[in-house]
Amino acid sequence: MGSEEGAGTSSLRIDLDALTPAERRDLANALLRAAWSAVLEETRVLRLDLLVEVDESVLSEAA
Repeated sequence: MGSEEGAGTSSLRIDLDALTPAERRDLANALLRAAWSAVLEETRVLRLDLLVEVDESVLSEAA
């Protein structure tokens, strides 16, 4: 494993051949969990924005 830094970017290199099958599985699971968490966070923000817009329209109709 190693990391390199360039002009404002970072990367991580992992030699998969050096990992055991269990370590590869754990890495794949960790990457999937991170991706899923990022998607869920974006979905939460979108749902909150929608809720705020709906609440504002409902409140302005009632007034």
